[in-house]
Amino acid sequence: MLATRRPLQRCIYFGVPIFLSLVLLSAFLHNKSTRRANKDAQQPPPPVVEEPILEDYEPILHPNGSARVLTPVDELFQRQSTTLAQASARYTLHTGRAPPPGYDKWFEFAREGKCLIDEYQQVYDDFEPFYQLARLDPGYFARMLKRGMKVARGEYLGLRTYENRGHKFDITDTWPEDVGYGRDWMATGRSLSHLLPDMDLLFSMRDECRIQVDPHDGRSVKSMLGMHDPTPFTNRPHPTFMYYTEEGHCLYPNDELGFLDFANNVTAFFLYSTSQEFSTDLYPLLSQGKIHPCFSDILFPSSYYYDRSPSSPKNAFEDNVPWDEKKPLLYWRGRVAGGMVHGENYRSFPRFRLIDIMRANPGMMDFALMGWNTWCDGDCDMGAIEREYDFATATAPREEVYQYKYAMDVDGHGWSGRFLGLLRSGSLVFKSTIFTEFFSQWIRPFEHYIPVRPDLADLVERLEWAHTHEEEAKKIQEAGKEFAERIITDAQNDCYFFLVLLEWARLQEGAAGSWWWPWRE
Repeated sequence: MLATRRPLQRCIYFGVPIFLSLVLLSAFLHNKSTRRANKDAQQPPPPVVEEPILEDYEPILHPNGSARVLTPVDELFQRQSTTLAQASARYTLHTGRAPPPGYDKWFEFAREGKCLIDEYQQVYDDFEPFYQLARLDPGYFARMLKRGMKVARGEYLGLRTYENRGHKFDITDTWPEDVGYGRDWMATGRSLSHLLPDMDLLFSMRDECRIQVDPHDGRSVKSMLGMHDPTPFTNRPHPTFMYYTEEGHCLYPNDELGFLDFANNVTAFFLYSTSQEFSTDLYPLLSQGKIHPCFSDILFPSSYYYDRSPSSPKNAFEDNVPWDEKKPLLYWRGRVAGGMVHGENYRSFPRFRLIDIMRANPGMMDFALMGWNTWCDGDCDMGAIEREYDFATATAPREEVYQYKYAMDVDGHGWSGRFLGLLRSGSLVFKSTIFTEFFSQWIRPFEHYIPVRPDLADLVERLEWAHTHEEEAKKIQEAGKEFAERIITDAQNDCYFFLVLLEWARLQEGAAGSWWWPWRE
C-alpha cells in the first residue's frame, strides 16, 4: 500500500507547482501583449515619405503607349547628373581638378541636347598627359600648339589649323576649305563658336594616328618637356613594320587575355602604313582615331558619325527585311585599303584574309573585294592580285547588307567609318579593329557587337556561335542598333566635341595666367 502511494504523492508534489507556474506565465504574457497593443494604438502613425522625382524625368513607354522594361541605354541616361553641382562634383571625382571655364554653358547645352553628362572618361584620358606636363610647365600646351600650327601652314602634311576669335570660327591655313573634312569641321565649329572662348586648333586630316608617344613607356614627365623630334609630322618609315616592332615599341595584342601574342604582322597599318606622317614629340592634335596606348592623339567625333555631314555614309532607305527572312551569312564588301602593297605582304592584310577565310569555309560568308583604295609601291602586280582574289566588277549598294543577318566590319587605312551604319542596318555586326575612337568606352563588345581578333583567328568560331544561339545573337543586334540610334547622335557628337574644346582652351590659356588653375596647392 505504501509502495503505491509514493508515486502518487510525487506526482502531486511536482505537478501542482508546475501547473500553477504555467497559469501565472500565461496571464503575464497576456497582460504584456495587451499593454503593448494599447501603447501602439496611442502612438501616431509613421510619416509618409515621398520618393524624390528626378528633374525632367519622363516615363519610358513602349511605342504602343504602355510602360516597358528599361534597356541598358535607358539606365545609362537615368544615372546621369541632373544638376550642375552634381555634374561638377563627378567631374572632379574623375579628374582631380575643377571643371574648365565654360562648363556651366556646356552643361546647359548638354541638357538641351539630351546628351550624356558624366560619361567622358576618354576625354579625361586624352588630356591627362598634358595636364601632368602643365604642372611643371603651364605654357607647354600653347607652345607646342604654336609649333604644330607653324608646321601645318608650311608643306601640306595632312594638317589643318583653325581659330575661334571673338566667337567667330575660321580656317587659318592656306589650304582650300573643302580639302579633306575641312568644310565639316568649319560648320561644327561655327555652330559652337558663340559658346567658346578664344582658341587655336590643330586637326589631323589623316585616317591614321599621328602622335607616336606612349605615356606608359616609362619615360618621366620631365623628359617629355624636351624636344626630341626635329622633323615633326614628316616621319615616314617605309615599310613601317620594323619601326613599330623595334624602335617605336608599338605592339598591339591579338587578345588581352592569357599569354600575349601580337597582331603587328597581320595588320596592314603596322605592316606598311600608306599615308602616315607622325611626330614622336607630344603635340596637341585632334584626330578621329588612334591606337592605344602608343599614340596620344586627342580624339573627337568623325564627320562620318554626323547625319548632317555630307561625308557620312547614308543609305537610300531603312532596313526593310525582317530578321527571319535575312540570309544566315556574314556579309562584307570593300576596297583594298589599310596598307601599301609590297611584294606579297597583302596576303597578311585583313581584307585579303577575309577572302581566304571565306574560301576555306564555304556556305558561311559572302565577302568580295570591289577595287583599290591603296597603293602599290612598284613591287606589286595589281592585275594578278585582282585575278587571284576574284575582284567584283559590279558595285554593291549599301542597302545590300539588309539581306544578311550578319555584317563584317574591318579597319581601312585607320578606323572604319562604316561601323555606325552597320549597327543601324538591322544586321549583327562582327568587328575587328585595332583603333580607339571617341565612343570606344561607351560601346561594349558582346553586348552591342561581336568582337573579332585582329588576326581573325576566331571569326569562324564566333560566327558558328551566332548560328547556334540565334536568340542571343538577335539580342546583341538589337542592343547595337539601339546604341547607334540613341547614343551616337549629332547632338551627342557636338556635346563631346564641345567638352574637348573647353579642355583644350583651358590648357592653351595656361601660359597667360593661373587664375583658372584647377588645383589648390
